[in-house]
Amino acid sequence: MYGGHITDDFDRRLCGAYLKAYMTEKLLEGEEFYPGFRPAPAGLNCKQVVSLHIESEMPQESPIAFGLHPNAEIGFRLEQANRMFANIRELQPRSAGGAGGMTMTERVKQQLDEIVEKMPEQFNYVEILDKVEDRSPYVNVFLQEIERMIALLKIISSSLAELDLGLKGDLTISAAMEVLMNSLFDGKVPGTWEVAAWPSLRLLASWLGDLQRRCQKLQEWTADLQLPKVTWLSGLFNPQSFLTAVMQTTARRNDWPLDKTVVLTEVTKKQPR
Repeated sequence: MYGGHITDDFDRRLCGAYLKAYMTEKLLEGEEFYPGFRPAPAGLNCKQVVSLHIESEMPQESPIAFGLHPNAEIGFRLEQANRMFANIRELQPRSAGGAGGMTMTERVKQQLDEIVEKMPEQFNYVEILDKVEDRSPYVNVFLQEIERMIALLKIISSSLAELDLGLKGDLTISAAMEVLMNSLFDGKVPGTWEVAAWPSLRLLASWLGDLQRRCQKLQEWTADLQLPKVTWLSGLFNPQSFLTAVMQTTARRNDWPLDKTVVLTEVTKKQPR
């Protein structure tokens, strides 16, 4: 009546009487909480005997003990191993004698220059908007993608330019610069870039190559502003928005209710012409 809450002392006395009558050790006799795990036999009062029973009879912890599938341990072990190797990598000396005998600063400067040299050209959003004549759902999707790409490229360029000035001595090395230096030295994507980018587990070199491919696809679209024959869904910041645009366009063309329109996937071997 009160949602299981004890409201006064009489409720407490009543619940206590029920618990004393029903919650007894007999409930656990012969029970197996999960395969191999049984309560200690009655009469084990000595601490040493109980400890020996736990060490000899109790099974090791497993996902089943927590109500999880056995495969849940795979992800845990992988995360544990990745964390261990990341800690080992961070403990490596960074002052001198690193890759190619260069110091950390020299190595970061070299990598910074390589990234700046390979950085894609920034998009001119105003010129792109001037070429847009029909704001179709597809066009809106690609405009949103370009906006997010412009923001990402600005973050990358500004952070690299700031770090370059810091390495030259024109600016004081800040905490953000130091974090960026460590990420570049370790070959990892900086956290500030990840926040503005797409979800990815790639390392820095592979991530930058992916960035170039994504920019190339957007540049191909901005050339004529026509829907590509083939769209690289995983190359979008928000692939779901493109699928929504497909449903909107199809529902309008066929006069279908949008809330009853679904996307069906068919695996084919067709090639674009």
